[in-house]
Amino acid sequence: MRKYACLLLPLALLNTGRAVCQEAAIPGIRTRQRLTILSANDGLVHRRRDPDSRADKKDATPDSITVIHLGPDHPPIVKTVYGTVPNSISGPPYLAMTGDGHYGFVTSRSGSHEPGAPDRLSVIDLADPDLKVVQTVKLPGPKMALMHPDGRHLLVPSDAGIHVFEMRAGRLELVKDNPTDVRLDSIAITPKGDRVAGDGRKKGEKLAVHLFSYRDGTVAYQGQVKIRAGLPDWDGPFASRFTPDGRRLVIPNGFGGPSKGRLDPVFLADLTLDRPAVTEVIPQVADGIESVAVHPSGRFAVLACLDDSPRAAVHQANSHLAVVDLTSRPPRLLYHLPVESLPEGIEFTPDGRQLFVGLTYAHRIAVFDVDGLLLKRSPFVLRVGHGPSSMALGPRFGK
Repeated sequence: MRKYACLLLPLALLNTGRAVCQEAAIPGIRTRQRLTILSANDGLVHRRRDPDSRADKKDATPDSITVIHLGPDHPPIVKTVYGTVPNSISGPPYLAMTGDGHYGFVTSRSGSHEPGAPDRLSVIDLADPDLKVVQTVKLPGPKMALMHPDGRHLLVPSDAGIHVFEMRAGRLELVKDNPTDVRLDSIAITPKGDRVAGDGRKKGEKLAVHLFSYRDGTVAYQGQVKIRAGLPDWDGPFASRFTPDGRRLVIPNGFGGPSKGRLDPVFLADLTLDRPAVTEVIPQVADGIESVAVHPSGRFAVLACLDDSPRAAVHQANSHLAVVDLTSRPPRLLYHLPVESLPEGIEFTPDGRQLFVGLTYAHRIAVFDVDGLLLKRSPFVLRVGHGPSSMALGPRFGK
């Protein structure tokens, strides 16, 4: 029997290979790795209008979450659930998933949502066919959720500091509250997980970038990132991200605000210095930079540029992606690509072959293939719930 089994195994593998090749030949979006995208969608941006064309919060589309499973041998598997996970569009458009892709986390702040709704963090079972919310945690003004590189610990900046949680037996448990006198808007963590950068302000001071150490759930303040003499000053750093080697921090400036009538720069901070500082700037990138994705190679980054006000009519809005070269000295802007309004969540696949960009007013995720430094837009898109405002990409959970 063993001899026949050995003969049948290559045949089975050959048939499987044929099936994958046949499936890959069918038009659509495919990824080499089995991945999951979580999109949080703020229905408030999709207000239905009364006969007098006045927007009314009570006529807004319910918030929703969309989960998309991608792979090499099947079309995208998409599920959208409305009305179970509140989500506020304010804040950086980065979501978090556990390292195994089993659970996702979405924050919501009451100030930008329905009156009386509590601030909360929702925990979603991404493997459940109904995308069940398995837990909610009340927090004072949570800004975002960020997964530590260990895949287990979750960092949540809020009005009270940085909260560190851990998933234990399918439940989110508090590890430690870390109060800080820096009121944070967004945070980033190094690939090693030993350092946190926070965009925020101390009382009476302007917005700046602050550094913290991280160890076993404890976050300790280290100091402010200064700016080298001769470079522009801070004007609202927002939604920063580290390069894959952890040596530099890419900092969009301008606090993510569009239609200001000026073009915002992008700062790069050198974290290898004894006193980390902004040492380089890419000037005049966009009028409002919402987010950034750094390619896994570290060679370049892509910035989501809002440019037009969200209050503009959708057919009048214009937005862009900006591609910047991080290997040149000084770093430089390579080109802009037009996209529908407004680009927010933005993530590369782990192998760096594709880029996904959430487009809020178009209610979809655009897909780009990566060819060296060139982004080539796919004719296919991923339809999500109304008003995608933040996104996470991670592995597909396997039971």
